Amino acid sequence: MELVHEEEDGRFVLIDGDTFVGEVTYEVDGDLMLLLSAEVPRDIRGQGYGKILVRHTLEHLLSNGPQRVQPVCPFIAKFMMQNPEFQALRG
Repeated sequence: MELVHEEEDGRFVLIDGDTFVGEVTYEVDGDLMLLLSAEVPRDIRGQGYGKILVRHTLEHLLSNGPQRVQPVCPFIAKFMMQNPEFQALRG
């Protein structure tokens, strides 16, 4: 799977081969990135792609320099609470 940062569209997209798996949308407010939503296509929900999508996104943010994030999306907020390795990102 490949995570693509489409900065001009304010989103991270997860691709599996040629298949769109999901996206995390965001807005930037100063030095804070607001993680607005994590969406997976309806026909592949319930297969764990949401967690993979959010993990890949947060790992990307951790490895690409200091980034403060605020999860607006409840799914992302819960994932971050359950995975303390991402607490350093919290703004």
